[in-house]
Amino acid sequence: MRLLCAAAVSLGLGLLLVYAGDGKSEGAEKLTALKKKFDTELAELKDRFKKASDPADKRGVQVEMRELVALTADKALAIAKDDPKGDTGFAAAEFVVTAAGEARADGIAEVDAALALLAEHHAANPKVKDLLTPAMRLGAGGDKLLVAVSEKATDKEAKGTALFIRGFKAARNAEEEEDDKELTAGIAKAIDLFERAVKEAPDTKVGRSGSTIAELAKKQTQMLKEIVFIEIGKPAPEVESLTLDGKKVKLSDYKGKVVLLDIWATWCGPCRAMIPHERELVKGNTGKPFVLVSVSADDKKETLEKFLEKEPMPWVHWWDEGGESPVLKKYRVRAFPSLFLIDHSGIVREKWVSNPGDDKIDKAVEDLVKEAVKAKG
Repeated sequence: MRLLCAAAVSLGLGLLLVYAGDGKSEGAEKLTALKKKFDTELAELKDRFKKASDPADKRGVQVEMRELVALTADKALAIAKDDPKGDTGFAAAEFVVTAAGEARADGIAEVDAALALLAEHHAANPKVKDLLTPAMRLGAGGDKLLVAVSEKATDKEAKGTALFIRGFKAARNAEEEEDDKELTAGIAKAIDLFERAVKEAPDTKVGRSGSTIAELAKKQTQMLKEIVFIEIGKPAPEVESLTLDGKKVKLSDYKGKVVLLDIWATWCGPCRAMIPHERELVKGNTGKPFVLVSVSADDKKETLEKFLEKEPMPWVHWWDEGGESPVLKKYRVRAFPSLFLIDHSGIVREKWVSNPGDDKIDKAVEDLVKEAVKAKG
């Protein structure tokens, strides 16, 4: 999901590639050699992936990356068996997890085994903190490690980071929930984890974001509290945003008019395909109680502005933090375009994911505009 891809980037959760081991023991020496071999082979695969132009070729290279991780992880775990609770065991499992994170290789049995080793024997090791970000991307095995560290860690930074990442994942899961009760429960779980993380290590910085747990948790909690279950026939949630000239605006500013809230992006093909009809829709409703409001999910406002210079879209445009826009969060947008048709009294009358068809939009708008005119007298 993009929103999910647009929210992780904003945190700057980068990989920290550090491999432990002092090189003195036989196991450590074997691990050093294994790491060197892996780095060389992975670099070659990355180069091939970068040069591949055919999607099938790229997928083939990705499969090879996963196979390389699995084979290397198996050898690393064999080294760890001689000292699972000691430094060598930790170093071997650390290598596997960072390697899997680097290659985006989740769902591999050998990687899950390395995560399990860390969860069982090293959850209280302060060094495990640097493995929590890659673990976040490694499926159920990574989740088990996060839980273990949040429960067993004695180091406040490691414990706080684990709690925060669990909260972040719970928040993303809540955003995908379609059931109102489950949504409420998911939000409560995420907020609880954020609060525990802040209590544990408020000043700890997360990944490469430069922001502290307290700062990020506050932002995430506010977004969660603003999420509502949007239903047809219920009032449209109030949202604030910015026009392209930086002016603050609210949805309620348009009360008395029919509002077609179109959440889109310039990179979205189906969104762009709607533009010609939207121009006709706006033109046909000139002077009537109707407004089209387009909310852009583009990462940069400049991208939208340059697009509008070439593609006339003569109606209202909002942009505020792109994919992290409060509008997208509150309206739980998971695909583009997402459209919400709101009547003159502020009630949601239609919601569509993707274009429902020009005729359907025209008829719905026409009916609501008539209602608005009648209500105005």
